[in-house]
Amino acid sequence: MTTSYQQPPAERCVKSMKKSGKLAIAMVGVLLGAGLLFFGNRVGKDAADPTPDAPPAAVSRSVEEYRAELEGRMETICAQVAGVGEIDIAVTLSGGFEYVYATDKKTTVSGESTSYVTVGSGSRESLVYITEKPPAIVGIGVVCTGGMDATVRQEVTALLSAAFGVGSNKIYVTGHK
Repeated sequence: MTTSYQQPPAERCVKSMKKSGKLAIAMVGVLLGAGLLFFGNRVGKDAADPTPDAPPAAVSRSVEEYRAELEGRMETICAQVAGVGEIDIAVTLSGGFEYVYATDKKTTVSGESTSYVTVGSGSRESLVYITEKPPAIVGIGVVCTGGMDATVRQEVTALLSAAFGVGSNKIYVTGHK
C-alpha cells in the first residue's frame, strides 16, 4: 500500500514563491517590519541619556544679562543703606544656567533607571522642560563712598548676604579712593 504525501498549503506557497523569487522579497519585508517595530522608537537617540538642547526660546537669557540684572538690583537696595553714597557692585557667577527637564525613575529588581520624559513622536519629539536654575553667586565686590566705615561695611554685607543667600565671607566691601 502506498500513500502519497500531500504538502500543506504553506509549503506549497513557499515553493511557488521560491520559483518566482518573491520569497526573498517577502522575507526582507518581514524583517524590516519587525526591525521598525522593535527599534523604530530608538532610532537617532539614546533613550536612557538624551542630550537636552537649549530650553524654549522664551526663557533663554545670557549669563551676562543675568549678572547685569543682579548687579542693578544689588546697587538699588544697597543705595538705601545710610552712609553708602555712590556705589558700584561686581558679581562673580559660577558657570551658566542649568535647565531642568522632567525625568521618569523606574525601579526594578536589577536596579533603578532614569530617563527623560518626552512628548510628541518622531522628528517632533521633545523633552518636557520644567525650569532653569541660575548660576550660583560665588562672590560680590562692593565699592561705595561710605565703604571705609565699619558700620556701613557690616550693614551692606549683612544685607547682601540675607537678600541673595551668599555667605558673608564671599562679600567684600571697600571705599572709593
